[in-house]
Order: sequence, then structure tokens, then C-alpha cells
Amino acid sequence: MLLTGTGRLAPEGPTPWALLVRDGLIAWIGSLSEAPSDERIDLGSALVTPGLIDSHTHPVFDGDRSEGVAARLAGAPYTDGGILRSVRATRAADDATLERLVETRLRSALSAGTTTVECKSGYGLSLAEELRHLRIIGRVAERMPLRVIRTFLGAHAVPSDFKAAEYAAHVADEMIPAVAAEGAAEFVDVFADVGFFDLAATERIGRAALDAGLGLRLHAEQLARTGAAELGVRLGAASVDHLEQLDASGVAILGGSTTVATLLPAPALILRDRMPPARALLEAGASVALASDANAGTYGAFGSMPLVIGLGATLLGMTVVEALTAATAGGAAALQRPELGSLRPGMAADLVAWDAEHEGAFALHLGAVRPHRIWIAGGEIAL
Repeated sequence: MLLTGTGRLAPEGPTPWALLVRDGLIAWIGSLSEAPSDERIDLGSALVTPGLIDSHTHPVFDGDRSEGVAARLAGAPYTDGGILRSVRATRAADDATLERLVETRLRSALSAGTTTVECKSGYGLSLAEELRHLRIIGRVAERMPLRVIRTFLGAHAVPSDFKAAEYAAHVADEMIPAVAAEGAAEFVDVFADVGFFDLAATERIGRAALDAGLGLRLHAEQLARTGAAELGVRLGAASVDHLEQLDASGVAILGGSTTVATLLPAPALILRDRMPPARALLEAGASVALASDANAGTYGAFGSMPLVIGLGATLLGMTVVEALTAATAGGAAALQRPELGSLRPGMAADLVAWDAEHEGAFALHLGAVRPHRIWIAGGEIAL
């Protein structure tokens, strides 16, 4: 299959261009005048990008916490009470209900150009419930074309029937080995922040994850400056996420590491918090990703990666190309999937043709730009 176009092949490429797909991979990219003979699909002046990669989402939940958002906007503090409310509602929902909700959310992501999505558990907070939620993600993923990567977030909050240190030990010593034995997740995440899991608990859980052969990611520096970013670098975490409270010393540490700084501007906007220091991180040489953090309580919009790119290019001070790269190649790095996120020979043929002529449309339309056509592993997805 040969895709051709006279528009933009972003974030950079020849114009007019041609792209050859073979066996689910990009086999060749070059000028249209040099294109090999093959069945052609002409995309005209459409903007074509890699499939978007949303490397931080929480799709397994039931219940509505929108009134809690309204309360926070009226001045109420953000505490773990909201998470525990979602835990109660989600535990009460049956498998069919949760599967329907997860599939609806992932289909929204796919229809907005996301071809790879990381899905966390975290609204179960018991071994049985967390495994149930990870299995639900797995079953939904089997019947959907987009790529799904599962993350175990048993350390999302401390259940009311545990003390913090006791629960951290339970996550590390019992829950993680069970998750790993079942192959139910590729990563472990920890909400490392004031009122959630302190650095000692986070390190214990993180080392247990690594010992079990799982990757590590952290919610870090969202509510307070704790040193979680430095801990993530020291443990070799794939990604540290949020980073609204990160300071210059943390920026320097991440700039000298392979740990990805995953920025989530949408919940920071809703929480009326500081924005993460995207410009400083980029200038320090850090690898930066953008993701949605679509979840039950602080930002509820699945299918919003075009908006996230626009927020990166406006609120975070990134160029549009930097924001688009962070939502594609950056997300691939955060998920340790180097075959994704770029338009180069040998990469996966995950492609989106947009109803736009230039990547600047992401910033101009703030989420309203939509896909025209989508391919995953070279196969076109019905929209």
C-alpha cells in the first residue's frame, strides 16, 4: 500500500510525499516523484501524523464526580476522598458495566486519533479488584484495534481499612507478585505525593515492581515538591508524570536521565494549579511526553489528545511540533515502545490523516481537529 499526499507529513517530511506500507510497517518514505509502484491511496492535502499515543489514562471506573470538580473550583482541597468514592462505585459495578464503560472510553480515544493508550487500574485497591480491573482492560483490548498497555496502580490511594505503611507493604509483597504471575500488567505506578504514598513507601513498591520484572512509572510532583522525580530517576522509572511542582533542580535531574517527563496539562488546568515546566525540561534535554490523564475525578475527557497537543502548544509554551512530538514519539518513549510514534522506515505503520492541512490546527482549534482516516499496523480502521 502506497499512501501519497501533497500536504504536510508531520512533524517533518517531504512535500509532495509518498509512504510505502509493508507487513504493518513503514517500508519507505520519500518524495512522490520517487515513489515505487504500488496501489496508491491519495490523501490530498490532508495533514498526516503518527498515531497519537496517550501514555497516562485511568479508564476503569464507575460513578460521576463532576460535583467534586465544582467543589474544588469553589476552593475545596483535592484529597484522596474523591478516589475512594470512585473505588466504592467501581467495586459495586459488575464486569459487564465496567467493560462497556472502558470500551466506550477507548473508542472515544481511537476516534480522536489515539492509536496507543496506556490504561491504569487503581479504583480497586484490593488484590481481587485490581486483578478484576486489569482483566477487564485485557478483554476490551482483545476486541479493539488500538494498542493497549496495562499498568497496575494499586498504590493510587490508601484504603480506609489500612494504615499507609501496612498497605504499601501489601502492594509490594502480595499484590505485585500476583499481578506479575498472571501477566496482567506491563508497568506498576505509584501516586507519590503528600497525603498518598511517601518516598519510602514509593521506593518499596517500586523496587518490588522491578524485582518482579515489571516497568515502573510514578505520579510525581503533582500536589507538592517531594523529590519523587529524583526517586524515579534513581530507580530507572520509565516515566514520571504530572510534575506541576517541579523546580530547577528536578528539571536538571530529569534532563540528565533517560526517564521521560510526562506532562498532563488538562488536570492542572482544572485544578487551577501551576503548569509543569515544559520549556525548561525541553531546554535541559529531557525527553518529554504529553498525555491526557483522563480519569474519574480531575479530568474526564477521553478522546482529547488533540486538545492536549493544543494545550502543550499554548499553555505550556511548546512549539506545535514539540507538542505533537511529545504526543507521539514522547509517549512511545514513556511506554518503552520504540517502534511506535515516528514516521520512519521500520516503524509501525500507525498513521492518522487529519481534517487539517497543518499541525498548527491542533493549537488553532484546541481539540476540534478530527481524523479523516486512521491506520494501525497498516490496517485502516473504520471511523
